Amino acid sequence: MSISTIDSTDMPETASTLRVEKVMGSHLFKISGYSLQTYNRKGKHLESATFSVGGYDWSILYYPKGKTGTEDDDTSIFIYLKSEDKRVEAQCSFEFLNQDKKMLSKKETTSVYTFTSEEAAEKQVNGFPKFLKRSAFESVLTDDCLLIRCTVTVFKAFPVKVETVFPLIVPPPIDLQQLSHLLEEAYGADVTFEVNGQIFNAHKCILAMRSEVFRAQLFGPLKEKSGTIIKIEDMDAPVFKCLLHFIYFETIPEFEEINGSEKKHNLAQHLLVAADRYDLDRLKILCENILYDSIDRNNVVALLFLAERHNCVHLKTACLKLLGSPEILAEVVAKEQFQSFVQNSVLNIKPADEAVKLPIQRFKWLDQLINWRRERAQGSAIGRQFTKLVRPSGGPRRYSTQCFKVTT
Repeated sequence: MSISTIDSTDMPETASTLRVEKVMGSHLFKISGYSLQTYNRKGKHLESATFSVGGYDWSILYYPKGKTGTEDDDTSIFIYLKSEDKRVEAQCSFEFLNQDKKMLSKKETTSVYTFTSEEAAEKQVNGFPKFLKRSAFESVLTDDCLLIRCTVTVFKAFPVKVETVFPLIVPPPIDLQQLSHLLEEAYGADVTFEVNGQIFNAHKCILAMRSEVFRAQLFGPLKEKSGTIIKIEDMDAPVFKCLLHFIYFETIPEFEEINGSEKKHNLAQHLLVAADRYDLDRLKILCENILYDSIDRNNVVALLFLAERHNCVHLKTACLKLLGSPEILAEVVAKEQFQSFVQNSVLNIKPADEAVKLPIQRFKWLDQLINWRRERAQGSAIGRQFTKLVRPSGGPRRYSTQCFKVTT
């Protein structure tokens, strides 16, 4: 009895995002008959009505003769958190205005302050013990009226739900290690393949067991004649060798042996195409994971096209997310490779049969990308550049007819 385990590198991981937003609001506190308030003793304050910013209650505390411990000519002003059992990150600013709303002075806190009504009372207030000298403004007040405008900026954090991200969970391999000598020594081989002049021997029953495509090719109505060599077109010999190794062993040793991410990336692309061709889902997911880890602004267009053509939903989604960045999209659109891809819309491949035109509905992602950027960059230079590239003024989209031509 054998026990299969999942490698830790194949375990799913989760991701979450903390979105921080700021909410701003202001309150105008009017003190009429201001000269009468100056008879108050030091340390006594005037309090505004309660107002709400960011879902929390606040009030303004103004000390006409300064808070205790200040000089005689000082005024003090503070913002006061009135909500109970709350902890808030916020900044504030204060403006002194006369009756005509002409600014007399303005100050704002330089850093975010943590207000809390869960601890000592001094944690509920923040402001300026020495805001402005009375002698600097009392003589210029009109109609004996002082206006105080307080602007509060509340910083609020919104966690979003946790979601599972790459890598995908790759199913555990079946135990085929005991078949290693069959492939290595070609013992009992009953089918021969030729790939770019190289010969590969294999076993029909194993290929048919692992791939529905091989089963149809070897045992179906259109099976190859006995004794003939089956020629594989449009595939390099090293890629077919990796494909056979995976069919027998469920592993790709080349991925471990290759030095350099670019070579590994290229092999993964070719193997993904081969896996899709021969309906090997686990190999396809392995390659998709490798390509996902190597997505960047230089290869995102090629990988998006590859993902669309071979129905790699997760890889396609990751590519579209990267292109959702205005900076990256602008850089990608400006590249000669992308412009040639959209303007010429020519895909150079060599199918085994006669040349066929790829149906336009298979490339709906280009529509999605255009609509996405139109919504997110309406009127921007990036949006105009992208729209101009794929849709000339007054004309249809350039890919709307005979979009992708296949050449032999």
